[in-house]
Amino acid sequence: MGHLLLPELAGTHSSGIETGAQFAQRVSARAEAGFGPVPVAPALASLLPSSGLERGGVYACAGDAPMSLLFSLVATATSVGSWLACVDVPRVGLMAAHEYGVALQRVMCVSTGGHTQSYAQVVGALVDGIDLVVLSSPACSAAEARRIVARAKASGSVLLILGRAGQFSPDVVLSSSTTEWHFHTHASSRTMSVQAHGRRVYNQRALTVQLPAADGAASL
Repeated sequence: MGHLLLPELAGTHSSGIETGAQFAQRVSARAEAGFGPVPVAPALASLLPSSGLERGGVYACAGDAPMSLLFSLVATATSVGSWLACVDVPRVGLMAAHEYGVALQRVMCVSTGGHTQSYAQVVGALVDGIDLVVLSSPACSAAEARRIVARAKASGSVLLILGRAGQFSPDVVLSSSTTEWHFHTHASSRTMSVQAHGRRVYNQRALTVQLPAADGAASL
């Protein structure tokens, strides 16, 4: 009889699955306690005005490695309990996300099926309870985008955009540029220059990081 070979997930990551009751309790406690920034890896904190992702904020990941940058931004938050929803991101690369330290047990992948009429309803429902919501080239009207942002601000969710921002106006745009690749038997990491600019960044900020580092997180 043949054997089914499954990939082994190595590395130090938080384990355990959150039940529906635990999720509802955490969301309720978050609303009662008020909203603080969603934490990011220390190596990336200096890029952001609040040293984290401000709840209700809109962030765009751009440049030549937007997915790597995205995974590095959300890894710390998912490891300490935050959930991540990816909307219409068919090639999210969950194995790669794990290598960056993203807690896969707290990741949701949602497809709207290309139905623009229900897009705002789907995203609106997600921001009501999910800390981090990723939108890939969002397709909605300006009025719908405003309503989604308003709901995100009310619930304390963070919107992260890949590709075209569409009708959304990002508070912070993070642009990546790879300067060097690091190889072992394959391309294992890259050195990347990251710049932050936008209406919430008063002076353009930049740093150089290695993604991912040996422990999965970003390192200077």
